[in-house]
Amino acid sequence: MKILTFILLMISGIFNSQEVKHYGFESLPEKLEKPILIYMKTDWCSICKVQKYQVEKDLELRNLMDEKVYFITFNPEKYKESIKFFGENYHYISNGNSGIHELAFEFSSNKKPVYPSWILIDKNGKVLLRNEGLVDNGTLKLLISTSTPLSVTNKKTF
Repeated sequence: MKILTFILLMISGIFNSQEVKHYGFESLPEKLEKPILIYMKTDWCSICKVQKYQVEKDLELRNLMDEKVYFITFNPEKYKESIKFFGENYHYISNGNSGIHELAFEFSSNKKPVYPSWILIDKNGKVLLRNEGLVDNGTLKLLISTSTPLSVTNKKTF
């Protein structure tokens, strides 16, 4: 009986540790069949770490993300390659020892990047959602499952 319990715990751990399939800008299919969800974050952002933890612990959300969107995690301070996105070319802008990718400015409201940010883009390139700040999992599930154009801007700081 102990062995059976151990095996069941191991199997459930494997299923719960399933990660969301991540795409890169360069690995998106030529013909998009579903929206793109971009999670823009940085390494130094503590709220980004909270957001990551919340998403990782929610199996239902991770499954929904796999099924309904192409998910891209984008760190504009680390991504130094040029990106071609919906026919436009975007480049990393260096300012010495650091810099930022110009695509971060395109994704941000008021052209001032905020971390974390969530951007939902339909398969035609139209921004359906732009959210700056922490988003609860229930809201993410609703937005992903409906892919309805909304203007949610959360600039609350903690």
